[in-house]
Amino acid sequence: MMKRMAGLCVPVLCTLLVASDVAPAFAQAQADPPPATPGSDFSGHRRFLFSALGAAIALVPALLMTRQQEERGVCSSRTCTVSVGAIMGASAGFLIGRDLDRAAARRNAAGPSIRFPASRVELELVPEEVAAYEGGAIVIGREGIAMVGEDQSVRRRGGAIRGVADVLALPSRNAILAATASGIYSFDLSGGEEGRVVLSEGGATLEAIDEDQVVVGAPDLVRRLRLSGRGTLLELAEEARAQDGGFSTALAFAPQAGIVWVLGADRLVARTTQLQEVGSIALPAIGRSLSVSGSRALVAAGGDGMFVLDVDQPSAPRLLGQVRGIGFAFDAVLKGNLAFVASGRNGLLVVDVSDPAAPRVLGAERNLGFVSSLALAPDGRIYVADREGGRLFLVEPRMSGQAASGGR
Repeated sequence: MMKRMAGLCVPVLCTLLVASDVAPAFAQAQADPPPATPGSDFSGHRRFLFSALGAAIALVPALLMTRQQEERGVCSSRTCTVSVGAIMGASAGFLIGRDLDRAAARRNAAGPSIRFPASRVELELVPEEVAAYEGGAIVIGREGIAMVGEDQSVRRRGGAIRGVADVLALPSRNAILAATASGIYSFDLSGGEEGRVVLSEGGATLEAIDEDQVVVGAPDLVRRLRLSGRGTLLELAEEARAQDGGFSTALAFAPQAGIVWVLGADRLVARTTQLQEVGSIALPAIGRSLSVSGSRALVAAGGDGMFVLDVDQPSAPRLLGQVRGIGFAFDAVLKGNLAFVASGRNGLLVVDVSDPAAPRVLGAERNLGFVSSLALAPDGRIYVADREGGRLFLVEPRMSGQAASGGR
């Protein structure tokens, strides 16, 4: 009797240990089941199928072992060995199936695959951010800055500079500004690689508000600077500053309203060109990037998806909608009623925001690698940075005619 009870202790303990991980996962799965994938009868049920498969696979060695060994030890009986094998196999299968269900749910939330015409440029750096201007794009990488021309030529800038947070092209000044924590650098837009420090105070974000004025965001501070000179001989002179009360994550200028929008953590602030605050809104989560077009604004919020805001009245911005379940939103740009979202391995997502209270995911371009940063070119095309592949794509976002959807 005691021997039989001892033999049952091991499977009971294994069950309790496994339940500490599987039971909460099972409860969460039942409370929030993944959406069904069209054409798949097994969507959302892979965890149960893999659980049964895992139990069946684990039973084979358990049965073979019990035939070849004597009943010695705590769990050497046929019942104990088979029970432990089945429990462990089923648990492992359940957890594997759960992860597959979640991955399928993310793909389903991103909608059908879309094919966009695109050209590709190989970069000799790991792209982290991309900015567009009339003559091409500027890519920020861990190894410095790369200029990508309209002819897809790649030129390096600031090879010795590390920690570049933002860049700004100033074609009328034949200059590029690069913001770092230790200072702001100026480079020739069409000249050599070397630049010089034009402001000893550092910055995190840059935004042009006129041909001779830029706004610089830094921790707890926003400054307006006047420009003079050209290229590496550019000079910056501070004209106004304001305490911002947070780290400036992104800046966006709305020229028609004359408003500088400042995104700092979970707060979006409207300021005049004199940097006077006129309105603000608290966001449900911390924002990563900001895109403003007309009366709408997009905020990419990482794991919390994307926010759509009404910024028609800068004194009272309003949150209109939120896109959830699309994976991690690294960046987003707004073009008309379409939002393009950088969603890592999920690709370039296309979201219809014509009804901002109910944004609708139209699909995803999944052939662009790990999409981590976007920039809207003046001609309407989109620069897409592939962080893992070290590539830059120039995408033509045609949503009718040439855009082919379907399961790829």
